[in-house]
Amino acid sequence: MSDSVEITPEEQQANAFLRERFLSNVISLCKSKKKCEINMYENTIVKGDIKAVDLNFDNILIENLETPLPNTLKVAVLRSSDVLSISYE
Repeated sequence: MSDSVEITPEEQQANAFLRERFLSNVISLCKSKKKCEINMYENTIVKGDIKAVDLNFDNILIENLETPLPNTLKVAVLRSSDVLSISYE
């Protein structure tokens, strides 16, 4: 008995479309010259420039990270599992 799930061609096409759209949004975030606002757990809001993400979107590389603390971090890596949302204009 196999635990594999059969995916219909329509489901596979929908998955490919959504993945392509997701990757397009990630590329836009990384190329954007605008500062992003990142909402995290514990009502924490940070701002910075998204420069890269890893292959599985587990980590996000941020430059000029503004935190609730008085100092700005030149470079930081955020775990995507700690991020609730990312917005930018």
